[in-house]
Amino acid sequence: MTSRRTRTLSVICLALLGAACGQPPEDDGITRVRVASLSAPGSPWHDEWLRYQERIEAVPDSGVALEMFIGGQLGSEETVLSNVRRGRVQIGGFSLHGLATVVPELSVLLTPYLFESREEVDFVMDNYLTDVFTELLAAQGISLLRWSEVGWNHIFCREPVRTPQEIRNVRIRASSAIGPQVFARRVGADNVPVPYSELITALQTGLLDCGQGGVGLYATAGIAGEAPHLTMTYHIFDTGLVVANKAWLDAQSPAVRDTLLNSLESADDGRRQLRAALQTIQDDELPRLEVSVYELSPAEIQGWREAANGSHEEVIELTGGRAREVYDLIQAGKRAFREAASRAAPVPAA
Repeated sequence: MTSRRTRTLSVICLALLGAACGQPPEDDGITRVRVASLSAPGSPWHDEWLRYQERIEAVPDSGVALEMFIGGQLGSEETVLSNVRRGRVQIGGFSLHGLATVVPELSVLLTPYLFESREEVDFVMDNYLTDVFTELLAAQGISLLRWSEVGWNHIFCREPVRTPQEIRNVRIRASSAIGPQVFARRVGADNVPVPYSELITALQTGLLDCGQGGVGLYATAGIAGEAPHLTMTYHIFDTGLVVANKAWLDAQSPAVRDTLLNSLESADDGRRQLRAALQTIQDDELPRLEVSVYELSPAEIQGWREAANGSHEEVIELTGGRAREVYDLIQAGKRAFREAASRAAPVPAA
């Protein structure tokens, strides 16, 4: 009797767990889609998810109902990514740092001083990298829906820093991704592994002196209050991805897939809106927060570049897999971008 009761309770618990993990019954004809990310409320990425929800809800008789957990309610990136791969979360937004744990080749995109401009990034991503990463992610059961964007990474510190010499032996956070770790080592900083969720506490307690990141998270996630000195090094261009569980997405009807995919902002629209939002943060929000922003001269930037010399080969070696192929694709894309730019340049008047 006790064994039967135990089995019954186990069945009930499993059913409840399935419902709690975004897999409720769909016999009412509605496809319920759990969407998760770690975007701070008020940030450009949080707003982008809200626009996605609005577009889905505006589709007449879409047959889709979103369950939005976009503010980190479901845990760390590692936890959310695990749930996407297991089908408990259907769609997720991730940083390169997070997804590189399952597709290490993404770390190559975080190589220090890999790109020269946002326009170059756009060209290479769209024309040279989408196919290879679609394949690499699919091998891990993940569908790449679109590239997102985080923007240029800089250095933020509790005390002023302008040169690589000033950051030697300083305790700096680098994420689990290889590129930021290599950068910290190359410039002589003391690389301290701290989860992002513990970053602010680590700055408060002095476990960390500095960190690396973009203007958006710096201003909206509370980091600026603990590290009020922002040095604009432009050393990494950080990109995000919107992905889905591949088996789940492939099993959906064409109508549902069209609703989900067509409601996403295009890469160009997403970039335009995000970049405008980041510029507003830099122009308006940072002065309000009373932080010190150090815009570096070309000569000062060159000093950081020289300090990071050798990082490209180190990132490729440490990443392994198809890292060399990805890096070579990036270099081919950069060459094509320069050639296209030179052809488009106006001819000087005689």
